[in-house]
This record gives sequence, C-alpha cells and structure tokens, in this order.
Amino acid sequence: MNSLIEPDYIHDYQHFEQYVAKLFSKAGWIVETAKNNQPGYDLIVKKDKQVAAVQVKWLKSNVAAPQLLKFADLLDSEEGKKFDFGFFVTTKGFGNPAKALIKAWDKDTKVFCGVASESEIIWLSDRPQKKSTKDIIYNNNKVYFGIFTCKGGVGKTTIAAHLAGAFVLQEFNVALVDLDPEQNLHKLVGDGIFVPNFRGGVGHSIEVFNDRDWDENAAKDCKIVICDCSPAVERNPQELMKKFDYCIIPTTLNPLGINKHGKVIQDTVNKIREFNQKAHLFVVINNYKKINAVKRMEILRRAYLDAYQEIKQTDDKFHCIDPEKACIRASDQLYYWGIHLLENPEEPRSELAFELVGGRCYPRDDFINLADYIETEAGLGVLRT
Repeated sequence: MNSLIEPDYIHDYQHFEQYVAKLFSKAGWIVETAKNNQPGYDLIVKKDKQVAAVQVKWLKSNVAAPQLLKFADLLDSEEGKKFDFGFFVTTKGFGNPAKALIKAWDKDTKVFCGVASESEIIWLSDRPQKKSTKDIIYNNNKVYFGIFTCKGGVGKTTIAAHLAGAFVLQEFNVALVDLDPEQNLHKLVGDGIFVPNFRGGVGHSIEVFNDRDWDENAAKDCKIVICDCSPAVERNPQELMKKFDYCIIPTTLNPLGINKHGKVIQDTVNKIREFNQKAHLFVVINNYKKINAVKRMEILRRAYLDAYQEIKQTDDKFHCIDPEKACIRASDQLYYWGIHLLENPEEPRSELAFELVGGRCYPRDDFINLADYIETEAGLGVLRT
C-alpha cells in the first residue's frame, strides 16, 4: 500500500467493497450486499449463527472519530440490534482520536476495526502497535485550552477534567490548572490521575495545579494545558488567558433560557476578547437531552443556533457547535460519578466517568468527539498526526 502505484482494490469505492467482500468470503463468511441506500452499513456477513454488519469505508485519509462513533451508535440502535457485532473496514488507517476510541472500548464492544491490506484485513484489536516518536507530529509549544463562561453552574469543571481525560486517551500528558477560587477541580480529580499504557511503554498523566503553583517548567512533559477558569474574569490571570489557543464555553439547551444564555455568552466573548484575539471560541451544549419529537427538536436546535448569529458575523473565530455534531449528552455515568465523589470525599481519585458499560462509554465517546471536532473546525491541526 505504500507503493507509488495505487493497488486496484482501493482504486475506488466499488472495487474496495468487492475486495472486502472477497476477504470475508475467503474467511468462511456468507456475504450479502445491503439494500440500496441503506444507511450505516454496506455488507451483511453470516457465520455459525452469527450476523454482523460491515461498514466499508473507502477514504484517502485516516478514519476520524465521528465516523467511527456513527457506526457504533448504529449498532446500539433498534436497526442495529439484529446484528451480533459490526466490522469497520477502511483503506488507510485510523486517526489518533479514532485510535483512542478503539483502545478505550473493551472486549465486550460490538465494533471491530480493521485496515484492508493486499492479502488480509489487519484488525487493530489483534495487532496492537507500539507508538514511536514518528507517529505524532506537532510543534514543541504547549496548546492552551480555557474552559470559561461568565456564568457558574454550567459544568465547566466536569468538562475540563473529562476533556483532559480524552486527550490522555490520545496519549498526551495534560496539565489542568484550577483558576476557580472554589477549587472544584481539586475536589474532583485530586492532584491528578495516571493512566497506564496497557499496550506497553510509558503511561500518560493528568497533573493538577492551582494558579499559585502553575509554571510551564513545572509541567515540561505536558503538551496540553487546560484551565478551569473562574466565572469572574478579573480573578483569572491575564497572562494565562492571553495564551489560550481554544476557549470552550459550556451552555445548556433550555427552551425558556436560550435568549438569556445568548446574553451570557455574548458577555463571555467580549470578556475573552479583551485579552485574547487569537483563540478559537466554541460554544458546546452540556447535559444535552434529545427529545423524540423530531419537529420540536429541530425548532429548539434552530433557535439555539440562531441565537449566536450576530456574534458569528463579527467574530470569525467564534463557533457555535451544532449538538448533532458534538455535545456532552446527559449521562447517568457523569451524574453518579459526581455523587460518588461527594459521598466519598476522602477517597483517592483514580478515574473519571469513563467506565465502560456493555463495551461502550458515552461520556468518553462525547469528549473524544469534542476534542476531534474542535481541531477539525479550527483547522489548526496542532494535535493531529
């Protein structure tokens, strides 16, 4: 696949689909083609009373996390219940966020991911590879995130901690800087969390600092710095806010509060721009609850997006994230994680709300997807291979 002449089997989608079907047939599967325009999968394979969906992904670049999440969600849907599991087969490989998802899912997951070679499908779960320094290409400067809004109680600290966790799963060391006087970040994750590398090599860490003991030299090996900011802008060190490359502004999707939230976010943007003109600003919905009534959901979604049109017209680095593309869903895992910490304040912090249930973890999926979306939308690519 590294030759200058492109192999016939990846010449186009049709050739690739036929080639993948032949590989499954060679392995003893009965292969059927999905119905025309069938969303979510391309082939159905059967063997030993097991039925699986196959998504054939013909790409000129690596698989992105949202593409993988979409297939995983299909398998969790009513349509997907008829399958015992699913195969996601692609041409090139998987990007870092997608690899983080694959690594995070355990043996009970219904998704198996592979890359088609000239003679077989190489399954990632079967052939883990050690990461070399050549696998990641980025500049040597730290990347700064600010989690900030002029209003409290919107989940800043939870987002800061779990976004850090998403980056650790992508094999970055992360520094969390607690700028809020209430020091909630320390209450949630203590002095930090170490994540071992179960595939061999050195693990990665989340280190926690407050504004008094923060210094770049104290976290030399941390590529990413995430600041959990105080709602009172004057309490945040200006020099630190000037360094933000990204700023995430959490909000909620409340039918009666969209206009009110819009005013808060306008004030937040104005405050950030007093110190920082370069940062890309992202509004993300936290605790997102999707209602089943499609028309009502579309009205609510449209009202949310329309509320920030005026800001978008005057600030080309302002991004209002469509919840259909990235959001933090309402989750019992996140809720009970917080309750557990309140009930056990003296217990050492060892993990985030990333425990797998049935092979999946929606908070983990959401935060990896958010990190991937921000990088893609901002177009900076500082965290990408």
